[in-house]
Amino acid sequence: MRTLRELTPQQRAAMIATITASVLLFSSLTSIIVALPQIQRDFRMDSSALHWVIVAALLPLCALAVVSGRLGDVVGRRLVFVVGMVVFGVGSGLCAMAPDGFFLVGARGVQGLGIALAVPLGLAILTGSFPEHRHGWVIGWQTAIISFFGVSVPLGMALLVQLGSWRWAFAAYVPLSALVVVLTVRHLAETKVPIGASMDVAGAVLIATGLTLFVFACERSSDWGFDALGTLMPLVSGIGLLALFVVVELRKANPLLDLRPLRGPAVSVPVISLALVQCATLGVGVHVTLYLQHVLDLGALDTGLLLMAASVGTVLLSPFVGRLTDRGYGALLVITGLLLVGGCLLWLAYGVSSHHSTLLVPALLVFGLAPPLVYPSATTQIMAAVPARSRGVAASLSVQGRQVGATLGLSLMNALFTTAEWRERNEFLMSSENDFSLQEQSALDTVLSREELREELLDRLPGASHDRVRSAADNAFVAALEFSLVTLGSLVLLCSLLIILMIVRGGRTKQGTGAY
Repeated sequence: MRTLRELTPQQRAAMIATITASVLLFSSLTSIIVALPQIQRDFRMDSSALHWVIVAALLPLCALAVVSGRLGDVVGRRLVFVVGMVVFGVGSGLCAMAPDGFFLVGARGVQGLGIALAVPLGLAILTGSFPEHRHGWVIGWQTAIISFFGVSVPLGMALLVQLGSWRWAFAAYVPLSALVVVLTVRHLAETKVPIGASMDVAGAVLIATGLTLFVFACERSSDWGFDALGTLMPLVSGIGLLALFVVVELRKANPLLDLRPLRGPAVSVPVISLALVQCATLGVGVHVTLYLQHVLDLGALDTGLLLMAASVGTVLLSPFVGRLTDRGYGALLVITGLLLVGGCLLWLAYGVSSHHSTLLVPALLVFGLAPPLVYPSATTQIMAAVPARSRGVAASLSVQGRQVGATLGLSLMNALFTTAEWRERNEFLMSSENDFSLQEQSALDTVLSREELREELLDRLPGASHDRVRSAADNAFVAALEFSLVTLGSLVLLCSLLIILMIVRGGRTKQGTGAY
């Protein structure tokens, strides 16, 4: 096994700078989950606004990842990476100083812009510092280290939430981002494609605008419904712009994104796999966190400790998976990971319905084995399938797949959850067992639609009413979460079977990278 001492100074510097940056960037997307209830109470945000605290950082990453990757290939990967880290640091400082929820959402958007610029270029710089036959190894270690801190940072966030304030967690990113910038400027050389390459501005505008409108429509669908004009207009416009992007790119000699590799399974299968796993991971993370805190009454720290089980597998397995990918087992690892995701979502649904946190631990442990099987192997396959001169774009495809999956997964889970929760509420109120007064029914509706007022409202109710309303709200929450997990799990399993059929029709996997 290679150690840092055996690497060249350039390789060592690339690993330290880019992996440190990745830890900061990705942890900023996920660690905020444990602080959501506190942020909701501090700013009295409704569920829809709270949802945008997460989405505001994901949206720029979904829309701009490919653009930033190509920009790095043209003007310089180190330059774009450094600019991204600076923007991320500024956004983090603004988050720490946010006076209200609206400002926080905007500051998270600035953070997301920095992440969109830095993440693809960090991966491109890292893989560009190593020979192709070692890409699985280095990506495996990157995934393991990110996942290790992905466990530690949320625990630190949980401690700050429980003992102090969530603001300090954002403030800590500012000096750490500055440190990454100094390391990068001092120790990494600039890399870009040969002179003559140009930026496809028309393609960049089309894909960025199209993805923004598409993701926005998916986000709004959970509140407005897909048949609402406010959802249909951006959805149709986004799809139209993305279709126009495909037409324009196929006619360009030097396109923003060469679409030819996406036609075959060598690129499309790993991109779809990354999207599916990230879709499940974020959707589960947000709603299971709320379940643990609202239904089981666990504190932020206890919730963080329990969710830590889902990351243990990634920390331990990722380096080993990276080596197996270099030896040609990438496709098998990806398929196994997808099947685990689908099965564990159904398992989690059963655990949630039992109302006992300890039954969730084994399901979360097994669920945590899926991401390390998919992330290093799928990312390595994408990097291997795209020419070295477009390494920034290749890295962007892997990032884009994960983040579009995360955003759409969160939207899908939110839409499924909201629909099922209110359906459960209606069935309960219409049942013969219902003896709610008008005041209790109004309180239940407020708890379901305004989670930020949940505890405050319940505390104002008399003892018997408090128990009845809380029980009804918890039952609706559990039924909705169970339905959402079963639906998402079934969807992942169905997609897994379709991918297997695609691979079988395409023939056996190729040797070397485990490509399809």
